[in-house]
Amino acid sequence: MEFSNQQKLIITLLTDIHSHLEIESDIDPDFVQRMVSSGQGWALGWKYPGLFEDLGDDPEGVKYVADVLEMWSVLEESFKNLDAAGLKALADTSPHSGKDVKFPGFDGNNEHRYLHIARIFVEDLDRWSEFTGRIVNSHMPTTDGYRRMLEVFDEIRSNKMSNSDYGLFGVEALAKVLNGWRHPSLA
Repeated sequence: MEFSNQQKLIITLLTDIHSHLEIESDIDPDFVQRMVSSGQGWALGWKYPGLFEDLGDDPEGVKYVADVLEMWSVLEESFKNLDAAGLKALADTSPHSGKDVKFPGFDGNNEHRYLHIARIFVEDLDRWSEFTGRIVNSHMPTTDGYRRMLEVFDEIRSNKMSNSDYGLFGVEALAKVLNGWRHPSLA
């Protein structure tokens, strides 16, 4: 959702009035003001879905970041549920990524937009709360690796190769996704 300069001014004035009068409601005027002024109007629809009828599609990057956060959530939870033998097997089958499965973030220099979207999801919209305080600058590009990983992740999910009703992955599925990080030319 994009706002014109005039709409931004009106929203600013209204949120200031709302805050000054200490009106109690389900709408957070500070959140509204921050999202509107930073050009992240898409977040209003995620926070207040019943308030807006047709927002159109989310801007480029929002779905991608949501998919990445969901994938890493499953990967980390699956890793936590492995026993000692599973941890060793994963480290053996995915030597570059399987020793400590932890979301590395997005590159602050080249992927700052994705980093900002991820912070909004976690810190403002209370989605993927397991990443609270962990949406960090990876200091390296991640997009190509994440896209390769997502392709494998989506294939595994669509084929229901996860090892439980909770959608967790076993060692084989985890290794396949984690190994997707490395560029095929380095394999």
